[in-house]
Amino acid sequence: MKFKIFIVYFFIAAILIHAQIPVSKISTDYIKFGEPIVLKITVKTGQKDTIIFPTITDTLSEKFEVLRQKKDTLRKNNSIFISDSIIFSAYEEGTFSVPPQRILVNSKEYFTPSYKVTVAPVVTDSVKTPLFDIKSIVQIPKNVWDYIQPYLGYVLILLVILVCVIIYLIRRKNKKSETHKSEPDVLAIKRLKKLKKSDYIAKDLYKKYYSELTSIIKEYMEARWNFPATKLLSDDLLEYLKKEKWIDENEIENLSVIFKISDLAKFAKYKPTPEETKLHMEKAINFINLTKTDSPKIKLQDES
Repeated sequence: MKFKIFIVYFFIAAILIHAQIPVSKISTDYIKFGEPIVLKITVKTGQKDTIIFPTITDTLSEKFEVLRQKKDTLRKNNSIFISDSIIFSAYEEGTFSVPPQRILVNSKEYFTPSYKVTVAPVVTDSVKTPLFDIKSIVQIPKNVWDYIQPYLGYVLILLVILVCVIIYLIRRKNKKSETHKSEPDVLAIKRLKKLKKSDYIAKDLYKKYYSELTSIIKEYMEARWNFPATKLLSDDLLEYLKKEKWIDENEIENLSVIFKISDLAKFAKYKPTPEETKLHMEKAINFINLTKTDSPKIKLQDES
């Protein structure tokens, strides 16, 4: 019996030690009109864990405008703490709710609490505002600019028309040479080759390198199969591709490796070896070359 109790306590302790539940806090729940508020989300993680924080655009809700978003990594006692600080404000008086934010820890969903924030009204005292007598209109003598100004609008319109005509002629002249660039695979391969020749790795800019690599792949898929690939999380994107059967299991596995390393490089400051970065680039190019023609989905259906 004592042995069983020991086993139970052992597993509970193991879960608590390795728990990776996000912790969030808000800097204040009462502000003046336009004052900043900080929502900070912190996750304790390991080298092999994948943490994906919420992607914020310009607003948290109808009432809250995002000022900026900042990510930090802290190493303490062989542990890694990754935090995401969302700085926002409100420009309307009242009490409003900050919506829960979604965090993925190794593909498991967590949500922050919904916080209440009160915005104090702007107080004005018209009694203390000094009043002045109305001054008479002062006539200012005209200069050369006063005579030219009425015709300035016509000159600007002519300049705009001239610029538009020049741009149209240049685009028309280069239309044939630019036609092939609209093909998704040609554009993606060109961007990958440019990224391969960049000096990001030499300058330890792994985050920037892998951000561009995954963006090129997702934008290619979005143009190739006409679905919102850039708006999906990595795991959701892979599940969607698997469901639609546009690529086989081997290519899904290759993409999974690239996306996972990319998340580690962006959020955990992981630095792949030169051999790994070269392999990931080759996998990306092979993926585009394999999918640029007829969809593999048709081939799979025909074989079945």
